[in-house]
Amino acid sequence: MSLTGIIDIGSNSIRLSLIRMLDSGSFFVIDEQKSTPRLANRMDRHGNMKAEGIEELIFHLREFLDICASYQTDQIIAIGTAALRMAKNQQEIIASVKKELDLNIEIISGHEEAYLGYIAVAHTMNVGDAYLIDIGGGSTEISLVQNGQITATHSFPFGAVTMSNEFHTGSDAENLKKVIPQIKNEFSSVLGPKSPRNVEVIGIGGTIRNIAGIHQSKIGYTLPITHNYYMTVSETTEVIQTLSLMTLAQRKKLDGLSKGRADVIVPGGAILVALLETVGAKRLRISGRGLRDGVFYSRVLQQTITPVPVLQNSVHNILVRYFEAKELAEHRTRLALQMFRDAVASGLVPLDSERILYTAAQLHRIGVRLDFYHYENHTFYLLLNSAVYGLTHREILLAAAASAYNGKNKIRKLCAPYMPAVITEAELDLAARLGVLVKMAEALDRRHEQRVMNASITMNEQVLELYLPDTNEADVEWSNAQSLSPHVKKVFGKELKVIRSDLKMSPLQD
Repeated sequence: MSLTGIIDIGSNSIRLSLIRMLDSGSFFVIDEQKSTPRLANRMDRHGNMKAEGIEELIFHLREFLDICASYQTDQIIAIGTAALRMAKNQQEIIASVKKELDLNIEIISGHEEAYLGYIAVAHTMNVGDAYLIDIGGGSTEISLVQNGQITATHSFPFGAVTMSNEFHTGSDAENLKKVIPQIKNEFSSVLGPKSPRNVEVIGIGGTIRNIAGIHQSKIGYTLPITHNYYMTVSETTEVIQTLSLMTLAQRKKLDGLSKGRADVIVPGGAILVALLETVGAKRLRISGRGLRDGVFYSRVLQQTITPVPVLQNSVHNILVRYFEAKELAEHRTRLALQMFRDAVASGLVPLDSERILYTAAQLHRIGVRLDFYHYENHTFYLLLNSAVYGLTHREILLAAAASAYNGKNKIRKLCAPYMPAVITEAELDLAARLGVLVKMAEALDRRHEQRVMNASITMNEQVLELYLPDTNEADVEWSNAQSLSPHVKKVFGKELKVIRSDLKMSPLQD
């Protein structure tokens, strides 16, 4: 077991993440800390960081190191970005921090900063063609991703804090209209007329997370997740225009917006709108993962970028964190997928719900880690609030509901706070159907000994037939499957008939 502290020294804020990695390979964040010293504003007219800026940096880093020490952190990685990168006295800064704190700071290039952001996104999202934009305090990194692979990056020497210098006079609404064309010219001069158009933009950084939070608050979106959240271009533009018409005091009271970002959210938003317009983006997708995550994947896990099985990696990480036996989960999932494919052929469930079924089948017992009694409720909460990557918000909620299924009314109560903002009543019915398949797979491995290796279902107007191998060694499993008749009747509207036969076996497939 190990603990890594990762410090991101940015132009607007300094952030610490403490990430625990178990001997099993599972990892998760156990604590975070943030300070906002605005280092980009601590430069003199010669481009040197002022002495008081260096002192403040050391003050906040000492605070972070004290937190790391309290956790007995094994290693600390400190990364400096735009403010330190642009400071002409960066060597003096590095030497002062080393002398006072015995901490080594690595100042990375804009290209490396963009690449680390890409690594974070590639490991936590399914990405095809997209522009990645990371709006920091003192720089903005843009990367082009094609077929999931990064093909070009560029670092622009302006960010939310430095752009705010353009907003010192006049109203924010007037300045917003003024600077967007200027920023678009900067982007166009680099991207060129042949750069891809009508692709999604994936946004990294606090500016974009706050814009998403504001939008979620506005529409009453009750699922508290910004990672993999989608917004249309018009929705994004409307949020930023609305912010530009508000006073600073009004913004500080706005739900979804951090008070410490209220004065730079409009300048940062101007950068985002400029890119959306420059590339004719079809939508904005928000990444809640960024540089610190990219550092962890690349420096600690040493994972290279190839096509990443995002969902499978994420599910496995959660599974082993809660000490669920992988072999057991895999077997039940294979049984569930066999029945799922038959259910698709019979028109009971849609094919595009396979990822939901897979996630629910793998993780449906993680709640036992908290307590066996009512473990379905615990599973629902854990799955909904764990880092399940590779699914949309709708799919995460449906997987949580399917994994917790023990009657449709029960999962309706669990999902009520998220309806209809995230899922509808019709989609709740899908969760129930998938949940029955998961419970059938669990019943067919009641003794955890893999006595049932195959399962197949067919149906007619009145009966759902479950075919199992004809063996006396699986009597307990057969009986447990038959006990699910009331759920089959209520959810599918059919009688369940369990048949022992070797005639209608689905092939075992992963």
